[in-house]
Amino acid sequence: MSRDDAFRTTAPRALRDPDTLQARLSAVRTEPTVKPLNDWVETLRERLGDGESVPWFDPASGGIQARSLFLLEAPGQKSMGEEAALRRTGSGIISVDNDDQTAQNCWTLRAEAGLPYRESLHWNVVPWYLGTADRIAAPGRTEIQRAAPFLHEVISMLPALEVVVPMGRKAQAGWSAYQERYAPNVHTLPTWHPSPRVFASRPAARQEVLQVLKEAARLLGTA
Repeated sequence: MSRDDAFRTTAPRALRDPDTLQARLSAVRTEPTVKPLNDWVETLRERLGDGESVPWFDPASGGIQARSLFLLEAPGQKSMGEEAALRRTGSGIISVDNDDQTAQNCWTLRAEAGLPYRESLHWNVVPWYLGTADRIAAPGRTEIQRAAPFLHEVISMLPALEVVVPMGRKAQAGWSAYQERYAPNVHTLPTWHPSPRVFASRPAARQEVLQVLKEAARLLGTA
């Protein structure tokens, strides 16, 4: 596989392969569709200061050309890379190709719904990692409120955005406040968080998420 192929290849848990991950990381600051977003990430890291880390946007995604945005609550451990002290467990990228079950669920459901990754962007209402090296923490109201201006900055870089899918209650809380103020004309399709814990505890959740993604694909004309 060539370096270019490795960068563009997307598959469930693809970023556990060292060559694929290295190709993806090499493109985070050079791929034109994500360069503005990742320049912003670098600036945000400086603004937040020590003790907080923000992963990169995925250069295999739609970047600033994305027509749909999938919002979860906060980065997971498998998105945290070597920049995050004591958290060197993952890729350093927010991606459906990360080596964890939630990312795999997102990848598989997108494929079933007919929603190409290059049409979309995945992000979090709270962009920095919460928790310790051993345990992730969920965002509370304070973190969601603090992060709201940063979500606004991301949205302002997505001129083609048509559909937002907030996944889980925390993401829906963060997006609803934003939507009322800034983006009343974007289609909002709330649904469950795609974690294995949610799917195990609520047998109907997976099918409900799939139906939402199919609706997103219908609105975007990709199915």
